[in-house]
Amino acid sequence: MPETEETIVTTLAQALQKEHEDIDTALAACRSALAGGGAPPPAAPMVLQALQALRRHIYVEETMLFPPMRKGQAFAAIFVMLREHGQMWPLLDELDALLAAGGDAARTQALLTELEQLLAPHNDKEEKIVYSLADAAHAGESGEQMLAFLASGRMPAGWVCDRAGSGASRPAA
Repeated sequence: MPETEETIVTTLAQALQKEHEDIDTALAACRSALAGGGAPPPAAPMVLQALQALRRHIYVEETMLFPPMRKGQAFAAIFVMLREHGQMWPLLDELDALLAAGGDAARTQALLTELEQLLAPHNDKEEKIVYSLADAAHAGESGEQMLAFLASGRMPAGWVCDRAGSGASRPAA
């Protein structure tokens, strides 16, 4: 369903939620392109771009959004978000490796589906709990800096999420 007007973003919570929507849309488009017979080589750049956007979003949350909120009422929710990021990270790595090796469309599509199934409840919880507190927790300069980063910042090369190597496992498929 095409958007008829651009979403106006005025708050940090809105900007973060918009990123969720953009990433979800991109992943769904990638899966659709693969289902339509687009083999990984032609679809690969689109998939890689969506994966990079998701990695960058996780970076923003873990390095900027969460730290000042960890001691407040969002503590438990942030703990869950970090664990779930750790569950997603191996999927992102596997998709990167599969695409670099020219992997098959069916496996790529299956991994994208698995990723979307992790993201849907994760994003819902994050938006309702963490993002509802984000603007108050990041009033002033920290919020402005984060909005500026969301507009044009780059994640450092080689950065991995907090729980990527701590034994976080994917739920059984």
